Amino acid sequence: MDHLNQSHLRSDLTESARTQELTLTLLPPEDDKESFREEQARVMDMIAANAPLSEILARLVLMIEEQSPDMLCSVLLLSDDGNHIRHGAAPSLPLNYVRAIDGSPIGPKHGSCGTAMFRGKPVFVTDIFTDPLWEEYRGFAAAIGVAACWSTPIMSSKGKVLGSFAMYYREPRTPTGSERRLTNVATHLASLAIEHHAGRETPTQT
Repeated sequence: MDHLNQSHLRSDLTESARTQELTLTLLPPEDDKESFREEQARVMDMIAANAPLSEILARLVLMIEEQSPDMLCSVLLLSDDGNHIRHGAAPSLPLNYVRAIDGSPIGPKHGSCGTAMFRGKPVFVTDIFTDPLWEEYRGFAAAIGVAACWSTPIMSSKGKVLGSFAMYYREPRTPTGSERRLTNVATHLASLAIEHHAGRETPTQT
């Protein structure tokens, strides 16, 4: 009986430590809008409460989109085999585009997201219709009316690629400092959510 009680206690302490770690994660500097900080805290609460990953990522994407009305965002996940794109969240993008991209391979010339995951580095495509990285995907972009796409890999705490966060715009353009700031927030929270979800999926060894 004592062994069982100790086992439950270790489990409770582990879960408590994990929740505390999520809660103590630094939020952005004080110059951010209070409402934006509150939204980030809500995402953190969802992670700590073990909400479904799809719901957390969708809330995260909508939070970032609210900061810039002309921007559309998505989170894509790297497949278990490490070679393909899997849908994560893209609540504002057309479903036919989401389905067309889901399952696509990553590689050196696979749009912004597939290339960012392949390189493990940000990819800023300021004009989809002239950039060679989008040669095989321009038809998809034209169909939904987007002309720029910047993608940043989502990295784990150990430096492993977990997926990508993308910003789309309907006209060619270059990222600004504020957009880079939003990307940092998005990739940080997405990394926490994905790793937390993966940790719960993997049984703890005792």
